[in-house]
Amino acid sequence: MALIIAEKPSVARKITQFLSKGEFRYYTYKRKVRYYSFTLNNETFYVVSALGHLYTLSDKNSGWRYPTFSYRWVPAYIEDKITAKKYYIELIKKFKNENYIIVATDYDIEGELIGYNILRFALGRKNSYRMIFSAITPKDILRAFYNKSSTISLNFAIAGETRHIIDWLYGINLSRALTHAIRHYLKRVTLSIGRVQGPTLKLIFEREIEIRNFIPEEYYVLYINTKKENNIIKFKHIRDKFKSKEEASGVKKKIGSYLTVKSIKTIEEKLMPPHPYNLTDLQTDAYKFYKITPKQTLEIAQRLYENGYISYPRTSSQKLPETIDFRYIINNLKKVLSYRIFSILLLRKSTLKPNNGKKYDIHPAIHPTGIIPKSLSKREWLIYDLVARRFLATFMDHAVIEKMYVTTEEDFYYDYKKVRYKGWMLVYWLWLKNEFKDIEFNIGERLPVIKIQMQKRKTRPPARYNPASLVRKMEEIKIGTKTTRAEIVQTLYKRNYIKGRSIKITELGEKIIEIFDKYLPDILDIILTRKLEENIEKIEKGNLNLKTKVIEETIEIVKNTCSKVKQRERELGRELYNVYKKLKEENIS
Repeated sequence: MALIIAEKPSVARKITQFLSKGEFRYYTYKRKVRYYSFTLNNETFYVVSALGHLYTLSDKNSGWRYPTFSYRWVPAYIEDKITAKKYYIELIKKFKNENYIIVATDYDIEGELIGYNILRFALGRKNSYRMIFSAITPKDILRAFYNKSSTISLNFAIAGETRHIIDWLYGINLSRALTHAIRHYLKRVTLSIGRVQGPTLKLIFEREIEIRNFIPEEYYVLYINTKKENNIIKFKHIRDKFKSKEEASGVKKKIGSYLTVKSIKTIEEKLMPPHPYNLTDLQTDAYKFYKITPKQTLEIAQRLYENGYISYPRTSSQKLPETIDFRYIINNLKKVLSYRIFSILLLRKSTLKPNNGKKYDIHPAIHPTGIIPKSLSKREWLIYDLVARRFLATFMDHAVIEKMYVTTEEDFYYDYKKVRYKGWMLVYWLWLKNEFKDIEFNIGERLPVIKIQMQKRKTRPPARYNPASLVRKMEEIKIGTKTTRAEIVQTLYKRNYIKGRSIKITELGEKIIEIFDKYLPDILDIILTRKLEENIEKIEKGNLNLKTKVIEETIEIVKNTCSKVKQRERELGRELYNVYKKLKEENIS
């Protein structure tokens, strides 16, 4: 007999369905946990789910003391109080003596750690077979089963374990330090800060300081509304900014009843199709177009993946490998009316080659699997539609546009874009059409002046981050991971350190940063955080010896930090208490 371990119940069910071709049995352990069995090649297979992480790190015996470095792995239900996980562990232990085990969790460092911990703690094994897949479709699951690896990826597992350990060391000790400090003055308050939370909050704080210190400058702009082919066209003076009202008024007085076209400059530009989606790009577009937060986008994409509609979403890749059957997917997308015309155009091509980007990951870029969704919610459809359209667009021809720059003898200009060949833009034409004009100007042409506008303006400070741009910034400076970044931003909201779609740091968040900047600047050091991420990547690539060094370095940093907190604990607590007191008074009023 054999045991297959999936990551979630829905995936366990699909693996069972695909490998058994619908011929399977299901059981319920203690009326709590469902699992499955089927026969294949005269062998009985059992399929169980892990329900995510079944084991987690815990402090051995230190209560609420800090610093603590005595961590151990324990069943997750002891810490997270999700009692269902107890039954999952009990069930898996019943298969301890099976002939062979197959880990079929998500193929990344988190999924590998889930499998690795189950093997060593629940099953008493050091290794097992491994199914590797990037989509949950019959074809992908069958291929993963018949081409399974004879070993799990120890590199991934140790990298995942190292990340969990250093995050635990940072999180539990720094959170306890802050909580101890404020509890000198205010009981039953718990504060939290994490290894990546701190540097991320510092980014927001620094942007807030830029905005506060920004000194706006007044300036004036001149516009002229004119009419052409029943279109109102707004020309702007070639001097984008006039320093004074008098200067702008002087130019305005000289304007007559017409503008005369002096020159027309045309620049033809080829626009290549977009690259396939990785997670950050998908999160950015979902927020840009639909205000769906990065965390919500990941959750929705995960559901779509588990239902077999899209590929694995936690990827940094912008590449679609040739091993994917592009023609099969596009042929199926043709069944959806919204995608039919684009699919027909692509299927006429003799070869299908995506416009791959540079970024690479173990999993391919996010793409539809070819299984057409059923009964999606509105938001699920919006995310699926983004993925499907991006997939189709990346195979289409480049677009050709003309950038037009029209100037007049009166020193006004109008710039606009014309489409010569839509190419991939056809997929997005409903959204893009208003960006282009189909207007022709002629040199010497006279355009009637309908209205002159002189507007007073001020220079603007840098824009605040929104949830999507903050996630992208985190990726750019290499803190956090594709999986954790959205969750980190959400945690900052939950802790009342930040607020609003246009993210502002709260008084509490600002005080946290001020305290750490004043006493413990290393904790907010982006370079230090990035170095830890880079070391974990090295472990992931095979340098397992780094694990001990990374953990020892982390312990030393945390130890020094906690020592400094203890020296000033009451002082720090008083500062935090004053903020809490003020916030409470403001809320009451």
